[in-house]
Amino acid sequence: MFGFVVASLGTVSDEEKARYQALYCGLCRTLRDRYGQVSRLTLTYDLTFYLMLCNALHEPPEEEGALRCPAHPTRVRSYARSRFADYAADLTVALAYHKCLDDWHDDRALRAKAAERLLAGSYAKAHERIPEQCGAIERSLAAIGAIEADSDPTPDAAAIEFGALLGRLFAHDQGIWADQMERFGRQLGQFVYLMDAAVDYADDERSGSYNPFVRLESNPQDMRTLLAVLIGNAADTFERLPLEQDLHLMRSVLYAGVWQQFNRTYPSTTEQDTMEAKR
Repeated sequence: MFGFVVASLGTVSDEEKARYQALYCGLCRTLRDRYGQVSRLTLTYDLTFYLMLCNALHEPPEEEGALRCPAHPTRVRSYARSRFADYAADLTVALAYHKCLDDWHDDRALRAKAAERLLAGSYAKAHERIPEQCGAIERSLAAIGAIEADSDPTPDAAAIEFGALLGRLFAHDQGIWADQMERFGRQLGQFVYLMDAAVDYADDERSGSYNPFVRLESNPQDMRTLLAVLIGNAADTFERLPLEQDLHLMRSVLYAGVWQQFNRTYPSTTEQDTMEAKR
């Protein structure tokens, strides 16, 4: 999900930072167990947020422990994982594989092609484990590609399609909360797609790559205003979920963390429309 759905670590306690890292390490361990060492290169904090949300909503038993890993051989790292880590790992591999395909298609970057070949076996396993979700990813990304190739697409069409995809992925195995998780995933997905467009504005303007904000000749404040509305919708849905565990940590993602790349890209824009982590 492009690296936007991450915590604002300056707004959380040391205990919350340790919890966040433990979930991240638990997801990393699950990737290793299900897909081998190479798959750990696909690890992101975006799916860590999804895992944290599922844990908070369903409160499943968690396995906890500590270990050393190849990335940190001199330090023992605590980890925590639940049954939702398996699905989060499957999605991590599937989304990373298609990100490599997309990068290769857009830029012909040899690094992306090499990564795609490296992940091909892991994606085949993921497709066996979550065939419906992988099929949905393939269909949605093909639809987004067609929208982006259109000479005059509706400005929000690709964002709506990506949101619909994320909604389907989030609704899986959510029981009575499936509708609410679908709505939250859909709203978050629309925001993520357009946030990526905002951050890539200058590069896409130079290269001629599709970007709805470039097509609309949006300025940073226009982009910020629209993005604030979209993440506000997602936050409203989030706040209606019966969540207690890791609530402040998750709020640090939705109310501040999601804006970090935008603020680095446009440091001179005002902060008045940014949702601050006040809770």
